[in-house]
Amino acid sequence: MRILRRIVVVGLGALAACSAPLTTGDTTLAETVIEMSDALIAVREETALLQAQVDSLREQMARQDTVLRRLSAMAGLEPR
Repeated sequence: MRILRRIVVVGLGALAACSAPLTTGDTTLAETVIEMSDALIAVREETALLQAQVDSLREQMARQDTVLRRLSAMAGLEPR
């Protein structure tokens, strides 16, 4: 009977040890992963904003190039 009690106590102890809450190291790691994910999202948003600005600048350059070509054609100059 005592052996059965010991087995039950050891089994319950092992079960309790397996179901323990996360350690501080695990929570710190989880927080770090979440912070890295947030930082990655911010970088992606910034990259999208910068790409939109670059596209806008390219459009403006194309317009200015067209205006310059028209002006040079009206002035009778050959484009280089």
